[in-house]
Amino acid sequence: MANNTLKLYYFNLQARAELIRLIFAAAGRPWNDVRFENKEWPQYKPKMILGQCPVLELPDGTQIPQSLTISRYVARENGLAGKDNLESAKIDAVADTQRDLNDVFHSKILFEKDQTKKAEEIKRFTDGDLFKHVNRLMILKNAYSRDIKYFVGSNLSWADLYVYLSIERIIKSIPNMKNSLDAHFKPTLDMVNSNSNIRKYLNERPVTPF
Repeated sequence: MANNTLKLYYFNLQARAELIRLIFAAAGRPWNDVRFENKEWPQYKPKMILGQCPVLELPDGTQIPQSLTISRYVARENGLAGKDNLESAKIDAVADTQRDLNDVFHSKILFEKDQTKKAEEIKRFTDGDLFKHVNRLMILKNAYSRDIKYFVGSNLSWADLYVYLSIERIIKSIPNMKNSLDAHFKPTLDMVNSNSNIRKYLNERPVTPF
């Protein structure tokens, strides 16, 4: 492994590290994808700067925690965070709006174990919160995009990858929402899926439960 290779530490899951991996893949930037199982976490935890992960470790040993902080850093280092500060701010606005949607989805649905309660939460989510947040994303896209495939400007950004990953997860969890979500997101989903670097990564990544 080259000395200048960045190391990404995370469990052998998609979860909080997958956006970072997608950014690396889209940029064609090699990275050391350090994955470990739950039972191995105790040996890694003391080595992590905040005792949590994901963590990005730079060649000089500097560690960066927090998934979205890492995502922004890797995107900026690889030309996926906008051409100037204004475009970067627009990309951040899309990403933060997507995070608002994800927070609701994760807290009320994704991690709910009781199936009866989960069904009730899904109905509330699809009847209310989901499209409230989708509409906010579309307001930003209409204001910032110059190409229907992208949320900001006319080039791929890490915000597109964040939206792609998030909406794909919602569709996987609530399959009957696919057509409704495709009506808003299909150009972006198709664009990301057609990216050769992303496609290669998706085809080769480990199969994990989440």
